[in-house]
Amino acid sequence: MKSTIPTKALYLLSIILLFSTCIQKVSDGAIYFTEKDLPKAIDLKGVKYSFPQIINPIGVFLKDGKAIVFERKSLTNDKFHIIDLKTEMYIQSKGVDGLGPGEITVISKIENSGDGDKIWTYDPEQRVFSKFNLGDTSKLAEEQFRAPETASYITEVVWTSDTTLLGNAVDGWTKYLHLSNSGDTLALFSDWKDMTKGKEFPRGLKANDMDANLVSNVFQGPLRASLDKRHFVKIGKSVDYLDVIDIQNQQVKTIYGPTQEIQDFKISLWDGYQMPVFSNERTTRYSDAFAEKNSFYALFRGKPYRELSDPDNLNRIFEFDYDGNILNQYQLDYPIFGFAVDEENKAIYGLTVDREPNLVRFDY
Repeated sequence: MKSTIPTKALYLLSIILLFSTCIQKVSDGAIYFTEKDLPKAIDLKGVKYSFPQIINPIGVFLKDGKAIVFERKSLTNDKFHIIDLKTEMYIQSKGVDGLGPGEITVISKIENSGDGDKIWTYDPEQRVFSKFNLGDTSKLAEEQFRAPETASYITEVVWTSDTTLLGNAVDGWTKYLHLSNSGDTLALFSDWKDMTKGKEFPRGLKANDMDANLVSNVFQGPLRASLDKRHFVKIGKSVDYLDVIDIQNQQVKTIYGPTQEIQDFKISLWDGYQMPVFSNERTTRYSDAFAEKNSFYALFRGKPYRELSDPDNLNRIFEFDYDGNILNQYQLDYPIFGFAVDEENKAIYGLTVDREPNLVRFDY
């Protein structure tokens, strides 16, 4: 008996089924993109400043027309510098090295305190937040707060409100902890196991071969919060991925790209836990992120640290909306470490990686 379905209809049906199958392969709740999906790069020309007080900077934060540039760990004072961006004048430095009251040893990030002209700095070694007043002349922190002890070891932590925090755990399968500043657990959500689904790991490793400590360390990277504490983003330093975190609904949207491969690593044991040991050819994938009200920005390197200043294929910044859509791709002409975005004045500020590192501005 002959089919009563026209040949053209069968062809269209086959195309629809094929398309549906392709969608199902990536419909695991994650978003995937490649270099081909990126919009045409917008070339940005940097204008480098020359503030002699800046010695070895690693990060920058923007607040009320000021750039707060913080230094790498050292035994010296002047942990961060305050610069007036409108007048391009150096205002002052703050931060006294030490473990005494109001003193700090290192800064890994700076966050808005929501309290006038004040900021929080974070010392990951001491797990201490220190509040500084940008408007006074004291170099000491006026208030300090130690991150609460938790059952899980937390590598990254950010404020979600005046009294609550978001932490990134590494010694169990739980990925994120939402907790109060007194240590009460408000929510546990997302699973590191989800990061192994459908992935090809080096050396024939299977998901069941890896413990939670190994997986979480392979996918480690900075955790960032927007100024209004409504949006939170985590990026991968060794794997091309970005997490968009919805605190209110305890949901995570993961974006993979521009490459899907996981770099080569061996497994070593440290105090009974598995740890990844990457090869000498390891490349840094994403190195920093900045969250704004309607979109976020991610600094992509895609090269080994030793080639960071190589003039070919310098850093790029990708802009995404919180649905995971790629909005813009910016090609920088300076290699940079940390960065921050001033959307009102359409400027990106970063810290150069060269013989005389300093603040640099890219107008976009």
